[in-house]
Amino acid sequence: MPLQSGSLQTPVTDFAVTGILDGQVTAIDVLDPTENNEKTMLLEVDDEFDVYISWQLTGAATPVVGGTWIVSLYSDDIDGVGGMTGLIAGPAAVPITGNVSPLKFEHTFQVAPPKPRVGLYKLTATISHSPTGDPARLSEMFGFAESTPIDIKNTVVESN
Repeated sequence: MPLQSGSLQTPVTDFAVTGILDGQVTAIDVLDPTENNEKTMLLEVDDEFDVYISWQLTGAATPVVGGTWIVSLYSDDIDGVGGMTGLIAGPAAVPITGNVSPLKFEHTFQVAPPKPRVGLYKLTATISHSPTGDPARLSEMFGFAESTPIDIKNTVVESN
């Protein structure tokens, strides 16, 4: 399942100068752990699923970046009948240790029953930076990753 859209803003983004501290979201994938973590867009309501996100920072300032990423996963029904809306996983903390560019990060959310509900959904992962690790104290770095739609069904008849 490909990344539909994503962006990662840093304090340098406003200056439109590249090479100092640039951010990029690199992936969001829905994985089916019952099928060896295959990437999928079709899920069964009684199965858990995982959502993998990855992002990176590049530029000359990466050695001095620290703190914690605060990541959360949200769901929005796009068919008007799905009951899995709002925050469905997280917030989770991903530690940051400055180093040479690129600094790569990843997180996997686990969404287990009873949260999966029948419907058609758009998933959005948010990526916020906290210099202190406190989710209530965030810096100007913020990003998101938006998935292509996923469909959750009661049962799926699998073909070989």
